[in-house]
Amino acid sequence: MTRTPLDLEVWMDAQAALLGLSLSEQHRPGVLRYLQLVAGLAPRVMDFPLTPADESGNVFQPVAPAAQAPAGGEQ
Repeated sequence: MTRTPLDLEVWMDAQAALLGLSLSEQHRPGVLRYLQLVAGLAPRVMDFPLTPADESGNVFQPVAPAAQAPAGGEQ
């Protein structure tokens, strides 16, 4: 898999706009530093070999909420 370099500052601005967030000038360096850290770790995670046996196999099965007792403890 070939990876292309990513301009994290452009990506940060695009994602903030997509989410409707405004980043103050004082927060931008910290957010960018975090994105650089995560981008450095991402290849180690993505390149880790997985097999079908590594699947969690968990299946979400919603359960109806239990009936609640009326306020005041009387039933």
